Amino acid sequence: MTRPRQMRRHARRMRRYGLQPMMVISSGDQLPEIAVVLIFRWAWRYRSELAPLSLAVITIAAAGVLHVTHPGWRWDILAAASLTALGLGVFGRRLGLVTLAERLYAAIVALADGGWLAPAAAAGPLHGPLPRVMLAGGLILAVPWWAHRRRRARVRVERKLEAWPEVARAVGLTGSQVMSAVVDLWGWRARLRLARGQTIDDVRGRLPAIESGLGVFRGAARVSPTPDDLANRFELRVLDSDPHADAIAWPGPSVESITEPIDLGPFEDATPARVLFLRRHGLFGGVSGSARAAASTCSWAT
Repeated sequence: MTRPRQMRRHARRMRRYGLQPMMVISSGDQLPEIAVVLIFRWAWRYRSELAPLSLAVITIAAAGVLHVTHPGWRWDILAAASLTALGLGVFGRRLGLVTLAERLYAAIVALADGGWLAPAAAAGPLHGPLPRVMLAGGLILAVPWWAHRRRRARVRVERKLEAWPEVARAVGLTGSQVMSAVVDLWGWRARLRLARGQTIDDVRGRLPAIESGLGVFRGAARVSPTPDDLANRFELRVLDSDPHADAIAWPGPSVESITEPIDLGPFEDATPARVLFLRRHGLFGGVSGSARAAASTCSWAT
């Protein structure tokens, strides 16, 4: 299997567990401080909040072009919108829409967009009540997007990472750079490159200062080497909430056969801790009150 295919497969698996890889773009460009550049930077910074407006502008522009070139395509547009909505509802999980609510929302947006585009292509985007319908419908459909917890968490992390150069200078890690980041259910994880002469031991010694610079609670950050074990890189894991602070209820058997790995609960990054007990002996340990779930798991597995 080629490396690009491996990367795509790994990204799909991450999205299936609720992880959200993000692209990090450095703000240290050398563009002049002119109005166009400032507007572009502002639009890029708030691109997540402006996504509904961008979709509305694209839809209106497409309606204008179709009205001039193919005004009779209204039934084709409705059919395409219906098929898109069906595909998002059925296969949306492969596209990163983890929950059923997300898939339903995406399907409704596709249907609403196609339902407005079809009459707009036939009569024109400014005909009759179409502009008012676009304004009202766009605002109603934008509210779930703006209020979505994972979207807001991702935006918050992106803006924290944009400020990393300032945090790095304040804690004595000048020159370190963010390479990539992933948001998950309880926090986020970033891979960073260190400047020459800096090591992961320097980062561990400055961990309380990093927590202060990022504005997180004490003990929320963890530092570990990267899987490639390079000396000039490290992974920073930050928890917004501790998933193991309280007991996690046992949801019941996760598999139907001892030949399958059993889900014992979540790691800190929300990925499941699956263990194969086939031809193995296992011992569960826990605090007071946790023996009932462990005993149920063991008795069922055996």
